[in-house]
Amino acid sequence: MSWTSVRAKIKTKLDGLVTAGTLGSVLNGEQNPQKVEISAYPAAEIVRMNTDPEYLTNREDIQNYTFAINLYKPLTDDDYATVEIAMDSVVDAVLTAFLNDASLTGTVDARLMPIPNNASAITWNGILHRRDIILLKCRVIKAMA
Repeated sequence: MSWTSVRAKIKTKLDGLVTAGTLGSVLNGEQNPQKVEISAYPAAEIVRMNTDPEYLTNREDIQNYTFAINLYKPLTDDDYATVEIAMDSVVDAVLTAFLNDASLTGTVDARLMPIPNNASAITWNGILHRRDIILLKCRVIKAMA
């Protein structure tokens, strides 16, 4: 397993949510929020975060590949609560998609762990957006050399 294979599976899973109408678009990789236009909302952005090895046995380690899925929807001064409530179903759908395929179709060895994180308001291309973050911790068992 590699960053490339895990990212490809995550992208495929999120593209399925575009087809289902839950997401409007998927941005593959961290984007420049001052230059990139989001084509449709809600939008998901896949961002590689870190890798973190753990000791498992004297012959195997667990390699954790962590990605952030940033979910975006525009805000106006008077619709913060409306957007927050609308994003509840988007966050639920993304979490459910990964919980229903916790191995990413066999790409990860140990159960994938989607972790909802804090939401925040950010400016994207001059427009205020709500950003919900879901961290995906993808675990692979690796034999020690």
